[in-house]
Amino acid sequence: MYDFVHDISTRPTPFSRYTAKALWTRPHLSRQMLKYHLDQETDLASRRFEMIESTVEWIDSELTLSGKNICDLGCGPGLYTERFSALGARVTGVDFSENSLSYARKHSEHSVCYIHADYLEDELPSGFDAITLIYTDLCVLSPDQRARLLGKMRKMLNPSGTIVIDVAGVGLLVGKQEVTLIEDKLMGGFWSEGDYVGIQKSFIYEDLHLSLDRYVIIEPNEIWQVYNWFQHYTSQMIVKELSDAGFTVVKITSDLTGAPINSNVEFIGVIARKS
Repeated sequence: MYDFVHDISTRPTPFSRYTAKALWTRPHLSRQMLKYHLDQETDLASRRFEMIESTVEWIDSELTLSGKNICDLGCGPGLYTERFSALGARVTGVDFSENSLSYARKHSEHSVCYIHADYLEDELPSGFDAITLIYTDLCVLSPDQRARLLGKMRKMLNPSGTIVIDVAGVGLLVGKQEVTLIEDKLMGGFWSEGDYVGIQKSFIYEDLHLSLDRYVIIEPNEIWQVYNWFQHYTSQMIVKELSDAGFTVVKITSDLTGAPINSNVEFIGVIARKS
């Protein structure tokens, strides 16, 4: 018991453990995440529809989506893919949550190809004019995972193809604190349908612009954990990371609606071209 509690209290080495996939693949959590994707009262899994509409409008103004071959990585329930397709794009959505893809296929009003795959591990099609990775998906990955994903995205693109991504800015880290919580049914039953005690231990790695929310879920017959790493960026950091991966940044904004950038933004939007 001492070793278990001591381990929970100890600050992990950055990215030494990675379990975030559980958020999208455990059945109860997958249903919860879909619920939050569609919830118009919060921005916990996807942005609200009004913001999504503004984002799609801005992307279209920059790329002219009609006739383009577009891939949306981490497409979830199709909130962006459907809108891209409505604008005349040929669209492929990729996600490893079968639950979210099932919703997307059921509610699709356009000709969108949905692929059930882990974009870090599985083979993906190529020949795309643009690839989108929206709502800070890149930020939950380790540096090695980010480099691998960006390399795959580059191979998926046509010559001079573009990527459209957003990442968390350092301004979003300012409001985060190191906390320890122990609660019955932590987060109101989010983690499991049955009885459980949840422990949340949050850490800030200021020199790395990195945070970690570690969750320990103690059920009557199982103990499991989720490590939710979250990388925050300055504009210089994301430009360098993309350059190292073979991309040239052509536009950088404070989000994906085209708002001007500043040093303490909470989100950074980027359009980058394959070098």
